[in-house]
This record gives sequence, structure tokens and C-alpha cells, in this order.
Amino acid sequence: MKVICFFLLNIISVGLLLSQELLYDSGLYYESPIYSDTSQSRYSLDNISYKKNRILIYDYYYLDKSGAKKKFLMKGDIMKPDLTSKNPMNLTDYENPSDSAIDKIKIIVTDWLNSFAEQDPKWTQTVFSYDYLYKNGNPKDYFSWLDGASGVIDNKKNLWMHPPRDYGFKILELNPFPFYYLDENIKRWTWTLDVGGFWLDPRWIDRKETITIKYEYIKSVDETLTTPLGKINCRVTNGTGTADLGNKTMKTFLKSYYNPEYGFVRLEYINVDSTKIVIQLIDIK
Repeated sequence: MKVICFFLLNIISVGLLLSQELLYDSGLYYESPIYSDTSQSRYSLDNISYKKNRILIYDYYYLDKSGAKKKFLMKGDIMKPDLTSKNPMNLTDYENPSDSAIDKIKIIVTDWLNSFAEQDPKWTQTVFSYDYLYKNGNPKDYFSWLDGASGVIDNKKNLWMHPPRDYGFKILELNPFPFYYLDENIKRWTWTLDVGGFWLDPRWIDRKETITIKYEYIKSVDETLTTPLGKINCRVTNGTGTADLGNKTMKTFLKSYYNPEYGFVRLEYINVDSTKIVIQLIDIK
């Protein structure tokens, strides 16, 4: 009898999670805060793509203005970039990268809410971490679990996530964030973000005042990608970011490839300075 009761309680709990109230703000659906529940998984058990304990590995490359493929070095002060350096973006060759290069990106869906929830009781994102891997497969040692920590919103309405924004990936703060509406009847949506402070890095934008970036996302024709995981059918979205910089307009772009099982399979960014970053899923655990 106890087993049956426990089983029924689990069914009821999952049902409540699946029907969890969503709030809508500026184009984004996110989970309503559950203040009475202190469990770590209260915003992730209903996730569709980024489930708790999932590990995803990505390859990437940076395409400079000359069209040369590069990778980022795992070095540099994100708060104070060295503008006098001959290599201010901290780049290394793609085919034969330095031992100190970021060779791969790893996402771990940790779902560890403690510090985020303490700082912001309204935080309802699923917590995950970006690990940046050397060629030997090892990550850099971190001083705190918050290093590389980020968030994803994954529910029945939409999938939205922070891009990697450490080291040279910091430039992606200005691009459209990966964002997909699951309702196939919706073909276009918008979102806005205020960006300021050290995100306005002088290596690519000479500005100190906060800017408001308006993002527009438009669904395109599905494409099938050939990946190390096999052929994956993806739903394609083209995102554009636009901001007024006084006498000129800033533009950034993202072409994203989404699959319900894998989440974002491929992300093709065109940055504010016309360089490119391409990130593609190569393994999942």
C-alpha cells in the first residue's frame, strides 16, 4: 500500500510540474517562482531538452575578419582586457591550437539553485555550468562553483539560454541569445536586453553608456545536420539584434538549429565586429 501511495504521489508531483504556472515578460515565458518549495529541482524536472545531470560537449571555432579559423586561449582578464597586446582577442590556431587553448566547451546541467536563489528569490532558471576544456580534456581549475555558472529556461512554451560569455566568448553578450518558441504556429517573436558595464568591451565596441538591444527571431526552413551523433533534423531560426548607437546602428546575428532531444545543436553567430563564432554539439551523455 505504501508503494502504491508513493507511486501516486510521484505522478501527482510530476503532473503539477508539467502544469506549472508560467509568467510572460517581454516575449519570454518563464516559470513562476515557487517560494514554498526549497528543493533543488523545482524548475527543471519538467525540462524538455536540458534535463538534470545531462552533459553536452561542443566544438567551436572563431572566424576572424580575414576568414581564418581560430580558437580562444584560456587566458586574459575579462574585467580588464589588454588593448596593447598584439593578440587582444587571445586567439590561437584552430588546426594546431596551443596547449592553453579552449579546445571544447562542456555544459553540465547541475541544477544547483542555492546561491542563485539566495541572491534573487525570483530566480527560476535551471542552473548549468560552462566548463572550458583543454586539449587533454581537463577543465581549468575554478575557485568557486559559480565560475562558469549560467542558466536556461526550458518549458512547454519556449527554450532560452545564456550563451558562453567567458574569455573571448564575452562578445556573445551582444548577439541574440539562443531562443526558440515550441509552438510551431508562431513564426516570429521579439525580446529586448539592456547591456552595459564591462560587456561593452573596447575590443569590439567603443561605448560606455548602456544600450538597449532589440532582438527579432524568425523561423526558417528545417535543416538536417550531419553531426558526430548522426543526422539530426533541426528547426532553424534566424535572430537579429539591433541597437541605436547614436549616429549608427549596431547589428548582430544568430542562426540557431534546435532539436527537442538535443536542445541547440548548432549556433552560428555574426558578431558586432563582423567576426563569427560557430558552436556545434558533438557529444551528449
